[in-house]
Amino acid sequence: MNATPAERVAEALRDDLAAHGVRLPDVRADLTDPRQPRLELGTIPLGTGFALLRVLTDYQRLLKAERRRRS
Repeated sequence: MNATPAERVAEALRDDLAAHGVRLPDVRADLTDPRQPRLELGTIPLGTGFALLRVLTDYQRLLKAERRRRS
């Protein structure tokens, strides 16, 4: 079975953070509404929160740019 875009983002996020020494195994895609998939995060260590926020903001910018490019 092919991974959905939300599942690919969750995997990429997990891999990117792991490359920087941050291990977040509990990142997954919530696909209950296929039109509005969500990323779910488990417990995040306090020191990781700001770095994670920055990475998620970057992903959000990339996603918006990709949507504009496709339009």
